[in-house]
Amino acid sequence: MSGRCVVALLLVALVTSGCPDEAAVARYRDEEIARRLDELEKTARLRDQKLLAMEAQVVAVHADKKELEVLLKETKDIVTQLEKQGGVPAEKPFAFEPTRVDFSFLTCAIDTDGKKGDDAIAAYVSLYDQFDTALKAAGDFHFELFDLARPAGHVIQSWSFKPEEAARWWQRFPACYQFRLPFGGKVLAEKVFLKVTFRQAGKKELTTTRELTVELQ
Repeated sequence: MSGRCVVALLLVALVTSGCPDEAAVARYRDEEIARRLDELEKTARLRDQKLLAMEAQVVAVHADKKELEVLLKETKDIVTQLEKQGGVPAEKPFAFEPTRVDFSFLTCAIDTDGKKGDDAIAAYVSLYDQFDTALKAAGDFHFELFDLARPAGHVIQSWSFKPEEAARWWQRFPACYQFRLPFGGKVLAEKVFLKVTFRQAGKKELTTTRELTVELQ
């Protein structure tokens, strides 16, 4: 019910009751007017807030537009420059590439002649790609056997394999390179370290080391 209806009904009630009170009617009218003004002010404030929010969104959109225009211009400039230099370079094809080398837990010193003592190393070497998945890759393998207990000359022996040689040592199960590294003479240390380095032209060398126990002859 609107304020005017309320005021009208109040006037009718006062007249019919025989005791009109003009002061009360005026007071009620003033209060109703004040309440309506307050509601109007609240509505106006809400509209102002919405307008401010919309203005902020418009400013953000204009800023994004300017940024995109700058990026578009820079891109066009780069394309133009590349075209002047002979065209846009071809996209590099995706490939699985070795990023890590490691020894399997099967790597150990072994006896191959049936005599007392170990005379070779069974080196199980795995290469891993950028997703840490084992893979086969062409490259050079270089092994070094160390005796760190020596005061000098820690390297006992070394072995090297070119890509075509290393390929012959690849086995499907377990999927890795299974090298056999024979000792060139007696190994006098029970605790040794085997280091492998994998090399590919133009790429970073990959290396790892494993401690081994040797049964002496």
